[in-house]
Amino acid sequence: MHEAWRPTQFGIEMHLLRIHKLIDKVKPQCVVIDPITNLISGSSDKEVYSMLMRLIDYLKNAGITALFVSLTSGGGDLEQSSAGISSLTDTWILLRDLELNGERDRCIYVLKSRGMAHSNQLREFVITSNGIKLIPPYIGQGGVLTGSSRINQEARELGRGSSARSRRLAQGAGKWNGGG
Repeated sequence: MHEAWRPTQFGIEMHLLRIHKLIDKVKPQCVVIDPITNLISGSSDKEVYSMLMRLIDYLKNAGITALFVSLTSGGGDLEQSSAGISSLTDTWILLRDLELNGERDRCIYVLKSRGMAHSNQLREFVITSNGIKLIPPYIGQGGVLTGSSRINQEARELGRGSSARSRRLAQGAGKWNGGG
């Protein structure tokens, strides 16, 4: 079930109450709030933080997975949420665009994931008609390559033989963080 409300349509407490009522009625396994940053436009940072903290506690106690989307403005600190709830989350996934050689490539990065191992690599992804596809990481001499830069470098390596690709894949294997 999908319901949408404008952040200015109600006060922050009414939003929380409506979310609780909807959850009690539908009994979902997952709840998505997109974006939480819009809540700030109608309330103070302190009110939004308090509301989100209570909502997170409610969802955790009910065993419901929550996905909160937080929009960031260009040039801002991407590793900090404007709502200030990063310390309350178990897993923080950062999506960003990388601009290189006149194109924008979508990348994903697990910034933190409490209590479980996770990759520390920046990964390119594409949205296809079959869903989201993660592109294998390409780590070249200059760092991570994405998009046409990655494709061009892989083509150059194929021309020299597969040993460079094998070395690169071996370097990329095993780059996992412990939980934390």
